Amino acid sequence: MITVSDLTKVYLQGKRQVRALDGVSLTVPAGSIHGIIGHSGAGKSTLVRCLTMLDRPTSGTVEINGVDLTAARSDALRTARRRIGLVFQQANLFDSRTIAANVAYPLEIIGADKARTKAKVDELLGLVGLTDAGQAYPSQLSGGMRQRVGIARALATDPDVLLFDEPTSALDPRTTDEILDLIQSLRTHAELAVLVITHEMHVVKRICDSVSLLEGGRIVESGALTDVVNRLDGRLSQALLGIPPHADLGGDGTQVDVLSSGPKALQPVVAHVSNAVGAEIAILAGSVEHLAGTTFSHLRLSVPDGVDPQRVIDELRALGADAALTDSLSQVEDLA
Repeated sequence: MITVSDLTKVYLQGKRQVRALDGVSLTVPAGSIHGIIGHSGAGKSTLVRCLTMLDRPTSGTVEINGVDLTAARSDALRTARRRIGLVFQQANLFDSRTIAANVAYPLEIIGADKARTKAKVDELLGLVGLTDAGQAYPSQLSGGMRQRVGIARALATDPDVLLFDEPTSALDPRTTDEILDLIQSLRTHAELAVLVITHEMHVVKRICDSVSLLEGGRIVESGALTDVVNRLDGRLSQALLGIPPHADLGGDGTQVDVLSSGPKALQPVVAHVSNAVGAEIAILAGSVEHLAGTTFSHLRLSVPDGVDPQRVIDELRALGADAALTDSLSQVEDLA
């Protein structure tokens, strides 16, 4: 489990203080995947450095299975860091080493014997689907295969936590999905807690159980994926369900947004409401997503002049959906 409490990082730039992280708190249980998303400059890179103690936070704590990394020093800190496996955007492999030797490197650092090292390397190459690639060199592998090697290397010391920093942003869509499938399969590997830093909504949709939005060094929205998506006025919901908040979608009437989930997402709500108010309600845009085992439907409707929009909203809510005037929702820029 990862437990981050009130994490703050302040840098000095001349006489000016820059607060890169400002009271960040989050928990990632073992066996789950948590996504951290945010624009460039939001504090994602600083968070990675503080979680791994590559950069000591100004205040707050980082605990891995109850061990406080911020209180550890010297040998104790080096031992604690082994509980975190780190995978970067680029695999950062040693070009002069074979794939097997790259995976073996962390074990060499801790002085593991050759027999244990070989057995572990063989096990991990099998786990990431590279059983026959041990004697190849990084230059002979595709980008996706190199990323698999990076994942195998991160697992070499049997960590409790896997931390991914933009793991798929340099990959094509098909390879991205292959890597995401692999990451998802690792959630049950020794009950790992997995934290993914990303700017890609596809990553969050595909593998995350929960998600946090980091902005200006603070977490401004956080929760289980199904909970944050179910908030019609939430920024994460707008981003994940794909209706552009600033798009001029046309239509002569008043625009209404409606969000449904579970079995209600499959109801013919527009036909029902059109019959109830005696007018045709047009669908201007929509998105249907299957996220974390739940189906979500987000529609933007146009209510014709002469029909009370509040009556339409009331009818939609009576069907178990959430509905609101579009211009009453938060206008947010694209988070991707």
